[in-house]
Amino acid sequence: MHGEIIAIGDELVSGKVLNTTASFAANKLFAAGYQVTRITSIGDDPDDIEECLLAAIKRSKYVIITGGLGPTTDDITNEVTSKALGRPQVLNEMILEKIRRAKKRFANSAFLREKLAWLPEGAEVLNPEGRAAGYLLIHQDIPLFFLPGVPKELEDHLINRVIPMLSRFFSGKISIRQQTFKVFGLSETEINKLFEKLESSQDGLSIGYYPNFPEVNVTATVKGRNSGKVAEIFHMACNTIEQLLGRYVVAVNEETLEEVVGRLLLEKGGILSLSESCTGGLVSHRVTSIPGSSGWFEGGVITYSNKSKEDFLGVSPKTLSLHGAVSSQAAMEMANGVKRLAGTEYSLAITGIAGPSGGTTQKPVGTVYIALSTPERTVAERFQFIGTRHMIQILAAETALDLLRLHLNYGTYFPCNRPAQFTAQDT
Repeated sequence: MHGEIIAIGDELVSGKVLNTTASFAANKLFAAGYQVTRITSIGDDPDDIEECLLAAIKRSKYVIITGGLGPTTDDITNEVTSKALGRPQVLNEMILEKIRRAKKRFANSAFLREKLAWLPEGAEVLNPEGRAAGYLLIHQDIPLFFLPGVPKELEDHLINRVIPMLSRFFSGKISIRQQTFKVFGLSETEINKLFEKLESSQDGLSIGYYPNFPEVNVTATVKGRNSGKVAEIFHMACNTIEQLLGRYVVAVNEETLEEVVGRLLLEKGGILSLSESCTGGLVSHRVTSIPGSSGWFEGGVITYSNKSKEDFLGVSPKTLSLHGAVSSQAAMEMANGVKRLAGTEYSLAITGIAGPSGGTTQKPVGTVYIALSTPERTVAERFQFIGTRHMIQILAAETALDLLRLHLNYGTYFPCNRPAQFTAQDT
């Protein structure tokens, strides 16, 4: 029951807009047991759209078409579909009435043009209340779902209408179980070596490795007709993967590393504070992006200059003079200073040289010191990252959060369970 997705819009093929809706749709369809074998982005050219649509109908069991349903002149999906399938456009009275009602309230809205009410003959409207009505056409026994390109509306159509409706066309669907392990500190090559024998030992099991810098996503997928057997193989595979990857797994599925850290802090009853230099608030940004993080995060300071380290955190001028701002001594004093300032149980401090200039023989670009302060002690470790300035900042932020995760979860301090030197390619 393989299908495909066609995403229409000049903005997609010009690179102005990332086609996130197609990846969202494929993910949800796959989880529901409906495989997507092809995703095509295509511009607003009528000949190209017609050619792509007719080819999809020939090779796929179902097709989802997104975009081009609006009221503007470049929204031509309905017209092209009518021509390609030999179906005249028919005025949909239900949508027309909605437009007429809305005209009284929003006279100047572009979305009120009656063009929206003209659909190919045989169209079954999925949601007449949307700004652009999605609809279903059945052509040569192939269900064609035409959905709006606006992400929120597409998501609503897909989850609440398309996926439930697909069961009308396909019985005995394949059972699919999938889990993603987010790994930090191992390369794809190292991960692949761990699983060489596992994948071949179980029918229906596939393991994929997908770089998502600075992590690698390891996705275990089990497919089959027998749901009980699929569940059995899936649980066995997940348990084995967890054992093989161990502490390198920083999060699972949709959860992020910072969410894991927050959950662990709540379990411990601890509050976190941050002092950042070379990362410029990146860790604080990641933390505060999580709803409810105020329950475990007190605040952070960006102490970029030596003066700010002295004035805000009480870092000793002698420490800076003898060891420099990029040193374990400075990092520990930063961690202690922000913890004292914020009155928290835990703190992290990051100081380093992100580049591209500023490095020395003793401390080349990519040298970063990260300090962790807990109720028991304060420790710091040197890391040597390789990459662009932004990559080094990302690696430093990820490493700091992961060091806290390891401590909260396993009680470990430095050295951690991974080498101190990472490259952009290794993570």
